[in-house]
Amino acid sequence: MIAFFDTSVYVPLFRGLVRKEAALAAAEGCILRLSPIVASELLRATNSDSRDRVEDLIESLLPIEPPSWRRCWLEAGRVLPRVFPDHDQIGISRLQNDCLLALTARQNGAILIAADRHFESLKRAFRFPLKLLPEVGT
Repeated sequence: MIAFFDTSVYVPLFRGLVRKEAALAAAEGCILRLSPIVASELLRATNSDSRDRVEDLIESLLPIEPPSWRRCWLEAGRVLPRVFPDHDQIGISRLQNDCLLALTARQNGAILIAADRHFESLKRAFRFPLKLLPEVGT
């Protein structure tokens, strides 16, 4: 089975708040991939000290993408207002990437490993393989 981490796992890992072994244990027995969405989020948040580590990560892991980006984008636009009706436009747009990650997991049958609790709300709206880790200060 394939697994991939959400940004909520990588950020504490890069900051030294989570041990690499602990993060990898969550994906034990799986082939680890990297979502281009997560790669983009990490690149946007990187500084000069961590840039090389992020670039190495991107280089070392094969990407995971949904079979149809078009279908994912359209479905995210339909699902998000239903799942998070109380979020304003800015808030809901921030959740869009996480919805796309969940849809990627569903379409590929891959396990999404995350620490953000709002993935539970997405999972109630549509099924996808999810492993939630304890939240760590980011």
